[in-house]
Amino acid sequence: MTLTDEQTEQIKKRLLKQLSNFSQDKREQITRQVNTMNPNQIENFINQNQLTHLGGKCIFCSIISGETLSLRIAENENNIAILEINPLSKGHTLIVPREHSIKIGSSAQELAKEVKEKLQEKFNPRRIELKEINVMGHPLIDVVPIYGTETEKKQATDKELKNIQKEILKEPRLEEPNPEEVALEIKERLFKTLPRIPN
Repeated sequence: MTLTDEQTEQIKKRLLKQLSNFSQDKREQITRQVNTMNPNQIENFINQNQLTHLGGKCIFCSIISGETLSLRIAENENNIAILEINPLSKGHTLIVPREHSIKIGSSAQELAKEVKEKLQEKFNPRRIELKEINVMGHPLIDVVPIYGTETEKKQATDKELKNIQKEILKEPRLEEPNPEEVALEIKERLFKTLPRIPN
């Protein structure tokens, strides 16, 4: 795809709208960098960061439709829960409504609570923050475990995210019974149930 100057400017505007989650210093640095990019550099940036949705479709709508890959950890009829690819902390999750609407529904809040409980159980953070955000006009719930060491968002590798997904989805293993204890219990039961033979 070769971008026109007009398309480049539209994409720059969309990129700059996504900066609300960054610190003021980072926002200024990224704004300067984006504003100096030419159409070729913007095109390369989009391809390297898998941001092809910036040419039109909302990234979250493309995730819902399956056009863009994501790592799901939960879902209900109206929403999905996916791991954030630029997490602030381990288990950082986004609750994404299946409909591109203007507000968060109660089913999204219910899923956020379920995910919060699951993350608390799996990773035991100090606390978990739930915050409604809006990206590209798509309302989301940001579910962020706080361990106390968070400083800034960073891009996670596919391998890191897949490992976290496995940890979250892994069912707790039931403890295997000790064979000696089982044998002793059987003996005790048998002894209690055997009829006594009079002498």
